[in-house]
Amino acid sequence: MKNKWLLISSVSTGLGIVSGAVYLFFAEHSLLLNDNSWVLSAFWSAFMLWTFVLMFSVALLFNVMAFFELEEQHKLAGLAWPLKVLWSSTDKQQQFLQQAESFLARKGRLSHSTRISPEYQCLYAESDTLVYTQLRNQPVDISQIRAMFQQMLSADFSCGLVVSYAGFSSQAWIFANEANIELIDAKSLKKQQKRQREQQFALV
Repeated sequence: MKNKWLLISSVSTGLGIVSGAVYLFFAEHSLLLNDNSWVLSAFWSAFMLWTFVLMFSVALLFNVMAFFELEEQHKLAGLAWPLKVLWSSTDKQQQFLQQAESFLARKGRLSHSTRISPEYQCLYAESDTLVYTQLRNQPVDISQIRAMFQQMLSADFSCGLVVSYAGFSSQAWIFANEANIELIDAKSLKKQQKRQREQQFALV
C-alpha cells in the first residue's frame, strides 16, 4: 500500500516542479530580456504558483502517509515476531519430545508404574531406569534432580534418565553425574540417535 502513496507523491512532485519551472522561466526570461511578451498573465502566473504550492503540499502529505504506514508495519512485525519465535520454539519442543519418546521406546518398554509418582515413568530394559520428562520449556534445576534421586532410592532404581528440551543447570549436571542420572537435551539426543543408527547399521 505504501508504494501507492509514494507513486502519488512522485507524480505530485513532478507536476509541482513543472509548474514551478514554468512560472520561474517565464518570469525570469521576461525580466532578463526586458520583453513584456514573455510575461505571463496574472491568471496564469497565479495558477502556476498555486499549482506548485498545491503539488508540493500533496507530495509532502503522501510522503508522511507512506512513512506512518511503514512505521505501523514495523510495529506489527515487532509484535508478531515474539509470537512467531514462541510458536517456533513450541513446535521444536514438541518435536524433541516426540523424538525422545521414540528413542526411549527403542531402548526398552516405557510405561508408568504404581510404585513411582505419576510424573515419572519406568523404562524396562536390561536395567530398569527411572525416567522424568520436563514438559515445560525451562531448564531442569538441581532441586528436580534431587527429587528424582529421592524417588530412585524409594522405588529401588539404580539409574535414572531426565529429558529436557531447555537443558539443565550446571548444578543439575554435577549432581546427576554423581547420582547416576543420565541427562538428555536436544544436543545429546542427536548424538544418541546417531549412535543408535550406527549400531543398527553395524548389525545389518
